[in-house]
Amino acid sequence: MIKVPRLALILFALGFGAFHGILGLLYLQQYERSEYATIAISLYFVALLLTLLSRPGLRLKTPIAIFNLLVTVAIPILIAQAIQEGYVVGYSTWYVAGLATLMGITAIRRHPVLAWIGVLFMVAEVVIWGGLSTLFSSGIVGALLLVTAAQGASIAITSSTKAANEAKSKALDNEAALVAASAARAERKRRVKEALRGSLPLLEQIVAKKGNLTKDQKLAAMLAEASLRDQIRGRMLIEPVLVEAISNARTRGVEVQLLDDGGISELDPADRTALLRRVASELGGINSGKVVIRSVAGEEWTLTVAAIRKDSDRPDLFLRL
Repeated sequence: MIKVPRLALILFALGFGAFHGILGLLYLQQYERSEYATIAISLYFVALLLTLLSRPGLRLKTPIAIFNLLVTVAIPILIAQAIQEGYVVGYSTWYVAGLATLMGITAIRRHPVLAWIGVLFMVAEVVIWGGLSTLFSSGIVGALLLVTAAQGASIAITSSTKAANEAKSKALDNEAALVAASAARAERKRRVKEALRGSLPLLEQIVAKKGNLTKDQKLAAMLAEASLRDQIRGRMLIEPVLVEAISNARTRGVEVQLLDDGGISELDPADRTALLRRVASELGGINSGKVVIRSVAGEEWTLTVAAIRKDSDRPDLFLRL
């Protein structure tokens, strides 16, 4: 994206806008009542400077935009008092292009409605003062084209700004997702290491006894193996509240399987914890058989819980959460 320094834009617009006011000053001695013209030119320069120097942001402050509108309505009246009716010669209608410039800047700075109201008032005042012939001799057509172009530029700037903000937001979301995924992988790696470290004494015991374990030692080995499997396959399902419920269920003789297919990865931590608490509560009421807890991506539900016994024709429990 090409960036133009703000100061350069201000100087360019000031030079272009001031040109019309200078033309009015050069014609000042030709006015019948120069005091009215002096007031009009002064108001024009004040409005131009306020409009160009107002910041921050592209949108012009509303009080200044309203002031521009009032200036645009007042200046044609002042000039009409300064020169004779319908007298269009030289730079006597400098204000038409000048006010079109002022309203064009107002439109670009996101006040197109006020800009068009001001231009239409100016056109009506010029026609009332000088007749329909002034539409072509005073620069009205060019003024309308200038404000139209300014509004088009305003729409283009607004559209590009919106697109840039959306792209920035999407980039931030992608970056956040990557950071979250990296953190999740690091957390799973840490949990697997802790599980392996916790299982090491049991593994050493199995080696030392050459597999000749007592019933309690076999149960401990089975639980350790299941825990390792959970760490690998369970991913986001590994929450303390559910891990404890699974351990208790396995101690009761229930076979429990975890499988995370990404169904809960988009949930808020609080919602995920609440969901897994519900699963842990349901698991606490099962004393036999096999339980499969699986998160599902791309479905209307995020998690399924199925409790099955070999001697049963249908599941003891089947939930879609």
